[in-house]
Amino acid sequence: MSFLELLLLSILCPAPTSAPRPVPGFASAPLAPVAQDPDRKKEYEARRKEAGRDVDKLWELHLWCDAFDMTKESRTVLRAILKVDEGHKGANEALGHIHYDGKWFVSQKKLDAYKKEQGERIAKEKGLVRYKGEWVPEADLPFLERGMVRDDDGQWVSAEEHAKLQEGWLRQDLVWIAPDEAQNVERGLWKCGNKWLSREDADRYHSDPSRWWVIPSAWFTLHTTCDRVVAEQALDVMDRAYRDVQKIFGATPAQPVPVALLRDSQQYGSFAAGDEAARRPPTEMRALSSVHYAYFADAWIDEESGEYKGGGAAYWDASTENGKAFGPHAARHAAALSIVQALDPSPGALEKLAKDSKGDAHQLDGALFYKEKRFPEWLRYGAAAYAERYFVDNLVAAGGNPYWAREWSVQNIAAKGGLRPLRQVFDSEISFNDAVGSSQLINERGLIVAFVVDGGCKDVTDKHQAFKAALVEGKKDLSKTLSALQNEIIRHEADLRAFAGL
Repeated sequence: MSFLELLLLSILCPAPTSAPRPVPGFASAPLAPVAQDPDRKKEYEARRKEAGRDVDKLWELHLWCDAFDMTKESRTVLRAILKVDEGHKGANEALGHIHYDGKWFVSQKKLDAYKKEQGERIAKEKGLVRYKGEWVPEADLPFLERGMVRDDDGQWVSAEEHAKLQEGWLRQDLVWIAPDEAQNVERGLWKCGNKWLSREDADRYHSDPSRWWVIPSAWFTLHTTCDRVVAEQALDVMDRAYRDVQKIFGATPAQPVPVALLRDSQQYGSFAAGDEAARRPPTEMRALSSVHYAYFADAWIDEESGEYKGGGAAYWDASTENGKAFGPHAARHAAALSIVQALDPSPGALEKLAKDSKGDAHQLDGALFYKEKRFPEWLRYGAAAYAERYFVDNLVAAGGNPYWAREWSVQNIAAKGGLRPLRQVFDSEISFNDAVGSSQLINERGLIVAFVVDGGCKDVTDKHQAFKAALVEGKKDLSKTLSALQNEIIRHEADLRAFAGL
């Protein structure tokens, strides 16, 4: 080949200046590692020593290392930068760190752990608890554990009830209304038996204890002969009392609890003592309805279903000014007694009742019923009195006195000779034979519970917390924690009297 031909060939077919690109489908041979230049290594050491802790010089050194593929040295320099300036954006990004919430995280795993920790902290601050992998309000937990869901109005219903609502059924209190009758509800009518009545006529219909209103709420099922407007006021009052009682026990009933509210003292007495003409048996075993305007209906059994109700009973006479004034206190007291019964239900006696009941013959073993009680009498009635007359009224307008109920109750104790020795208050028994003394005893026990909950005495508070923890944990024997609490209260009797201003 001539010189000219060789020259043309070199021009038309130049030698490759870079490695050939791999052919798709064929693996390329691995590149041999580039040997570290010993002179450059020495230069790096010199530059590193000269940079010291100067962030700008260190960053320049990182760029120099990066230009010569000195990866290990580059990362060492980046970490040196972060020791001086942990928020350095360039160094963090070069190391692959993740920026979140004003912080840099070295890995996604670290970020996920931080998010979890922050989520738990924020949830606790907001009063949330974890349920099936989600954060929910603590107040929702009892409903969720019972498989309940919220309907379109935000009310808790069972899954079956929710399905029925989706099919077009409506519910008036506990009565289900078929879709073809829904227009009556929209017209403001109430289904009473087989008739649709106005609110006024429905009030008259339900004023008879055999046909009373049965109104559900989140925490209560109110059985009442009061007019509907009074019943709704009572439920609002009782819901606030529920939160007060929760401070005492730290636990809540698993189901809404029954409460009876009569429209006047005559109906109240008849409900307590029974009505032979109406074939309605007494609803109390200890005849304590005469002591107060509310009592524990320990023998209250639904005559149609035979279901044991066992809850607080009271009256709210809206026809008189005195009745209007004391009605809310009576409703609070009854609501608290219902909650206490639900938390301390005497399961053996109720199981025996269910087995022994035949037809109309409902016999409750009273001795066994009270023998099983884990809460002593002072605590049961003290809790009811606290909810009735020692609560802190958060509805008082600005500048008002939220402690007016407590002050009124303490003045009542002072007017009757003052607070008796605490051992006497703990050991005495409420009896219908001494209505005046028993009424005072209930009030004094309310003061004791107020001191436990709101007195701020650390020793008493510690014993109270121990009792609540034992109850929440489901311990059957509470005698030790309650005895310790009672002894601590007695030991701090002077502090209790100072708390009350007596």
